[in-house]
Amino acid sequence: MRRARAWLCGLWLLVFGFASVHASAQAMPENELERLAQAVASHPDDPDLLFALAQRLAAGEQTDAALERLTTLVERWPDYRSDASLLLGRLLFEQGRAEAAVPHLERAVAQGAESGPAQLYLGLALQACGRGGEAETSFERAALAAPELSAEAFLLAGLSRLARGDRAGGDELLERAIAADPHGESGGSARLVLEGAGPQPSRIQLQAYGGMEYDSNATLDSGDDFTGLPSDQSDGVLVWGSGLSIEALRSERFGVLLGAAYDQTSHLELHDWDSRQYGGALAAGWRATERLGARLDARISHADLDGDPYLLSGGLRPSLVYTLGPRAGWLRAFGDTSWYQYDETPASSALERDGFAYGSGLEHGLRVPGLENAVFSWFGSWERFDSDAKTDTLLGFEGDYDRTGWGGGARLAAALAWRVWADFGVAYLREAYANENLVDYLTDDGVGTTTPKRRRDDVWEARLRVVRPCTRFADLELSTRYSDTASNVDLYTFDRWVVGLAVRIHTP
Repeated sequence: MRRARAWLCGLWLLVFGFASVHASAQAMPENELERLAQAVASHPDDPDLLFALAQRLAAGEQTDAALERLTTLVERWPDYRSDASLLLGRLLFEQGRAEAAVPHLERAVAQGAESGPAQLYLGLALQACGRGGEAETSFERAALAAPELSAEAFLLAGLSRLARGDRAGGDELLERAIAADPHGESGGSARLVLEGAGPQPSRIQLQAYGGMEYDSNATLDSGDDFTGLPSDQSDGVLVWGSGLSIEALRSERFGVLLGAAYDQTSHLELHDWDSRQYGGALAAGWRATERLGARLDARISHADLDGDPYLLSGGLRPSLVYTLGPRAGWLRAFGDTSWYQYDETPASSALERDGFAYGSGLEHGLRVPGLENAVFSWFGSWERFDSDAKTDTLLGFEGDYDRTGWGGGARLAAALAWRVWADFGVAYLREAYANENLVDYLTDDGVGTTTPKRRRDDVWEARLRVVRPCTRFADLELSTRYSDTASNVDLYTFDRWVVGLAVRIHTP
């Protein structure tokens, strides 16, 4: 909403800025435009004639032709009058080419430091490029340089401050917009934002959920008799849980969030697969510049299976996010280090699953043109898992679970009609295991095979989540996910389909 107001103000000023030129241009007959073009051709070294032609073309909405003349003008006479650079920057901004507009608007400001319109359009272009702090400086300078623009400039600066999380600074600038234009449109917009801003969100957030799932392969069984698993793999599952998060620190550039969660499942028939998991998390984020941010996530969790301890795990996930621009989106580089400790005694030391994982990846995301509130992202990643396994003293096998994996995926999230929000993702992972596989030696080719395989898995997964708010405090969520694991060791080949419906209760 705030961004929409900012762009509306910018467009209003754009229209206003050209209105007088356009009106005078409409009175100029077309044959006079032709005579002006002929004069430019006859006197190619006269910048005034070239600028007059560019103004006439811009007023006549012949934007491409005007841009061509203005570009020629500023390249040949870079120190020519500041309004030529201003007009070029305005036209580029109007076409949605904000990044290209910035250097020309900066030149206009440098050539005429008291130019309020140049500062205002520079602020709009910088804001469109994701450079909010610099945009606010230009807006405030525009307000001081041109009192007739002060209300619009203070409004835009205030909205930008609020969008960056500076409530006190944003409110102060909105108050100045109201003082400059108490009965006008800009002052009215600023008053609406102040009245609708309300208190800051609570630092403590609570949520709980409950629902039902159908799991087509709750045991992750391949169908091999060797596993000894129940022949009926599918089951209904009751799911529920709760969560708590606390903002331990909140500032304009830095924040720390503490969280805790509890999740539980109860199967209707396969009770040996009932699970319970609880853990904590810490997330710390820092915005280094307008374009660069850093984040560190830490987690630890404990899981029970059928009432008995099963897995203790934890990890760190650092990431860097760099904003490329309103059209190009952003890049996120991330790393991951995790450790796993299973509460079990394997039949062979080669089957030890405890170990340490590490990896990295790169994600690119951007807004989808023409689809409001839609974001598309895609990623690639690499990971390595080193188990604590020791060589099997009887058969001589190394660890079965040491592996390297690489893959990628894509995700699309969008707001749909009737307040429905949807999130769809697909991913692929290729896992190459390092050692000859003990399980293959015992199963696929029979005991004593001389050529046990090095395991290779191809894992495909697709997920869809659809959320519809029911009240201010409750959402209805429908989710489905499908995974298919194809392995050259038959025991590890399986597929799984899970469909669920849940209600989530949360603080506003």
